[in-house]
Amino acid sequence: MSALAQISTYIEGATITGSDVEESFYTDSVLERAHIPVLGFSPKNVENVDLVVTSAAYTNKHPEISKALELNIEVLTYPQYLGRLLSQKRAISVSGTHGKTTTTAMIGLVMLQAGLDPTIVVGSDVPSIGGNAHSGKGEFFLAESCEYRRHFLNYSPEHLLITNIEFDHPDYFTDLDDVISAFAELAKRVPAHGHIYVWDEDPNRKTLISDAPITTFGLSESADVRATDIIFQDERSSMKILLKGQYVGDLNLHVTGRHNIINALATIALCHEIGIPIKVILFNLSLFNGTKRRFEHIGSNKNGALIVDDYAHHPTEIRTTLEGARLSFPDRRIRAIFQPHTFSRTEKLLNEFSQAFQGADEVVIADIFASAREQDHYTVSSLTLAELILKQGIQARYIGTLEDIGVYLSDTLTPEDLVLTLGAGDIYKVGVGIVS
Repeated sequence: MSALAQISTYIEGATITGSDVEESFYTDSVLERAHIPVLGFSPKNVENVDLVVTSAAYTNKHPEISKALELNIEVLTYPQYLGRLLSQKRAISVSGTHGKTTTTAMIGLVMLQAGLDPTIVVGSDVPSIGGNAHSGKGEFFLAESCEYRRHFLNYSPEHLLITNIEFDHPDYFTDLDDVISAFAELAKRVPAHGHIYVWDEDPNRKTLISDAPITTFGLSESADVRATDIIFQDERSSMKILLKGQYVGDLNLHVTGRHNIINALATIALCHEIGIPIKVILFNLSLFNGTKRRFEHIGSNKNGALIVDDYAHHPTEIRTTLEGARLSFPDRRIRAIFQPHTFSRTEKLLNEFSQAFQGADEVVIADIFASAREQDHYTVSSLTLAELILKQGIQARYIGTLEDIGVYLSDTLTPEDLVLTLGAGDIYKVGVGIVS
């Protein structure tokens, strides 16, 4: 929402204001830089406006939405409004269950550095592009595109990149087949003159049928864009890049993990297709330094323990993040502090969550961070998850509140520790508290 608000300030004659809860977020600073005031929720906020754009988290019962409808003011959801803006340029949609924020950020950086000046909407603060949005004068509009409630079907992109397809958002999707059907429908919206990019190793990619050509990326020999001779050192990796089996250059990445290599290969595939020279792509990817809440270094505490935060909130993301942490810090004790996000996801994927922490030396489970969109009653608990992880032979404990977790860590941290806070809620506050 904050990214959309920022690019909307460049619409001729537009005045933008926003409403939110009183809690502070990292987006507050980017909105302040864009001179967009954020007000507390009140029906009065919409009384003299021409358009109201709402988050998908709220229903028509929200007082501002209700008031706007009463006054016959046009109300659009986030994806409806984004779809309207995307239709005015050459749209590039980056979708997938995992990795879409980082991949969008990588593509955005390469396109900006190549002089294409795209408009960009991405789901995190990206230092290398100056925030989570960019309003460009170029012909392309690059947007992170979420599958939740099939929101991305509001878009008809010329270029569609799908990082991977897995089961998530169980409060909406019934099963994996339901998720696959949404991505398949999106692929059909790409015109024949457009292009689709998919991860070669994804077992579900063959369900995508389109009139547009498809390029694959990955580590397998069959991938159109692939990496070989990968070397990991600290939080960096180096590799050789092959296009259609032909060596085209070396890539040095300054972000950790195999998953970020896959994200970089996706970026190479798309940017090469839209005409950016391969040497320009590889050089600018080497400048990428990550996004906020994606293996973000918070700092070190007084004992020398390293504190890192990551948005991982799905079993696959947790497993991948821990793998990257182990590759980067093989000699540290990894202490994973996980805050489950939503009761529905925790309940539906409970078994998968219990098996996702094999890369950690210790796991601490916080209380579940509930979503405003969850109305049903759930019986799952963080204590149950901690007990299941313990049965996997991993040291695990349940400590409900963030305050109590902070106290426990402060009392037990050693210089060789890597504290990794994981989750889509406010678990990052634990790390911030330890460092400060």
